[in-house]
Amino acid sequence: NACSDDRELGPLPSQGAPGSQDFWRSFRDPFPPAPVWNPPGPKRVGLQAGHWRNNEVPRELGRLIGSGTSGGGRAEWEVNLDIAQRAAAILESYGVQVDILPATVPPNYRAHAFISIHADGDLSGALRGYKVARAGFSPIPEMDDVLVDALYAEYGPATGLRRDDPHVSLRMRYYYAFNTRRYCHAIAYGVPAAIIETGFLTNVSDRAFLLGRPEAAAEGIARGVLAFLGMREPDASQVPMRP
Repeated sequence: NACSDDRELGPLPSQGAPGSQDFWRSFRDPFPPAPVWNPPGPKRVGLQAGHWRNNEVPRELGRLIGSGTSGGGRAEWEVNLDIAQRAAAILESYGVQVDILPATVPPNYRAHAFISIHADGDLSGALRGYKVARAGFSPIPEMDDVLVDALYAEYGPATGLRRDDPHVSLRMRYYYAFNTRRYCHAIAYGVPAAIIETGFLTNVSDRAFLLGRPEAAAEGIARGVLAFLGMREPDASQVPMRP
C-alpha cells in the first residue's frame, strides 16, 4: 500500500547535490489545474493544530516534523490546539462540520477548506505579527488566494496584530500537508488550503495576546473561513493586500 504508515521516503537532496536541480524543480512546479472540491451539502472544514501529536506521524513525515516553538511555559502545539478548538466551536455554531486534525493529515484529506494553524518563533524575540500563505504549487491558486485574503481581512481586525508579510517562508508555501504529489498524508487535489502563523510565541507582546486572548485569534480564523464559505459577509472596510 503506497499510503501505508510504514512508507518511508529518502532524504531531500541538499542544494547543489547532483540531480538536485531537477528534484527541486519537480518539487516546486505547480500542480496541474484541478477542480475545486466543493460538493453540495453541509460544509466541512479541517483545522490542523500544528505539531499536535508529533510523536504519531508516519515514517514518510518523520524527517519533516520539528517540535515547534514555545513560550510562556507553553509548547506551540498547546496554543495551536486551543485556538483550533475555539475556532471549531464558532464554526460548528454556524452548522459547519469541523475536523480538528493533528500533525498527521489523513491521506487525500477532503474538505471545503483546510487551515493549518501555527504559532511562530524567533531566536531574537524581536519579530512579531501574523501571516497567511497558500501553497506555492497549488492546483487552484485563485481559490486559495480567496481563502488567504478572507483570513487576512478578518484576523487582523479581530486580533489587533500587525501583518508580518516579509517573513512568509518557503516552509509555509511548500508545507508538507499541501504536497499530495510527494506525501500520502496530505490534502487532496482541489481542496482550498492556507497556513496561518497566528503570532510569535517568542515575542513578549504577541505571546501575551496568544496566551491571554486565544478566543480573539479563534474568532479571526473562524470569521475568515465563514466569509470564504459564503456564510458571512466579510468586513468591507478591510481591503486585503496579498504579500
